[in-house]
Amino acid sequence: MEKGNDLATSNIELIFHHLSDLIFQIRVVDVHHYEIEAVNEAYLSNYNTSKNDLSGRRIEEFLGVNQGLQAIKRFQEAIFHKKTIRFEEGYSFPKQGYRVFDITLVPIVEDGTISKLIGAAKDITEKRLNEEQIAQSDKLSVVGQLAAGIAHELRNPLTSLKGFLKLIDNKNTDIEVERYIQVMDSEFHRIEQIIDEFLILAKPNKSNFTHEMLDQLLDEVIELLNGQANMKSIILKKDYSPMLSHVYGESNQLKQVFINLIKNAIEAIPKENTNGEIRIDAKEFEDKLMVNIIDNGTGITESELAKLGSPFFTTKKNGTGLGLAICKRIINKHNGDLEITSKHGEGTRVSITLPRSPSL
Repeated sequence: MEKGNDLATSNIELIFHHLSDLIFQIRVVDVHHYEIEAVNEAYLSNYNTSKNDLSGRRIEEFLGVNQGLQAIKRFQEAIFHKKTIRFEEGYSFPKQGYRVFDITLVPIVEDGTISKLIGAAKDITEKRLNEEQIAQSDKLSVVGQLAAGIAHELRNPLTSLKGFLKLIDNKNTDIEVERYIQVMDSEFHRIEQIIDEFLILAKPNKSNFTHEMLDQLLDEVIELLNGQANMKSIILKKDYSPMLSHVYGESNQLKQVFINLIKNAIEAIPKENTNGEIRIDAKEFEDKLMVNIIDNGTGITESELAKLGSPFFTTKKNGTGLGLAICKRIINKHNGDLEITSKHGEGTRVSITLPRSPSL
């Protein structure tokens, strides 16, 4: 019988250490004092440490004060309610960075008091990111449906208004009225831009993918925007090999992405910045190509960064908030990723990752 118990214990330990979820056991010293008793291999893999180094350490000593106090609040909640609790929470790891977990915390009662807590944390970071992407796609889908109707409704009256404004301008001799006409014409042009961006979101463009030379696409875009950059005394600096691998995609759409992003960078550098520079670099790794567009402009705050890419959110005075949403849609269509990092006052980096062309 004893042999059977030993076997059962051995199997439990085997399961404990080979589960992919992070499993941990905490000793409750008192309501404010908690020590790590055991963790499984999945937990250890996130830290540069061993079981011996962990055993007996206070939770706030191991996780750091802020994350330790965050964990202690959950431990106290389980002890107070004297029952299993389940919650979602984010923690930062030395290797994997910030991750979101679905955590189950079970209080173990011995002699009428809670002496231990056993926890299981399932990593749901990717699941939550996918849900956010689906929600974002749903938003763009709704915008697209609205766009088709709105754009057609606005086109006709806008054409009439522009025509009558042109007639007034031809007959006008008053300088003051001329100023008003210029303002109106500028605003009509802005409305047209918004309508065009709406239509891009609404159009289900046919895919016409070809093998494109990435360095050639970038060269053409930089040549196109050099004049605009020079007018603001900004240098467009190329940093990539002329022998980059091909990318499989639609050249015009990829150019549109690079144009939008470089123009954003140009607009982010204030006139008073006499050392304005935008670096466009590209490199290859494994089966992917990465393009970075890095500016030394005003940068973006953390709160603004979290909202970027949402339809109608913009940091620009005269922006529509649709340009970046369109860029993200195009890159997603190319099975790529678009990531933005920024520090307020120091500049912004936009990184685009695209699959390398299959062997030609």
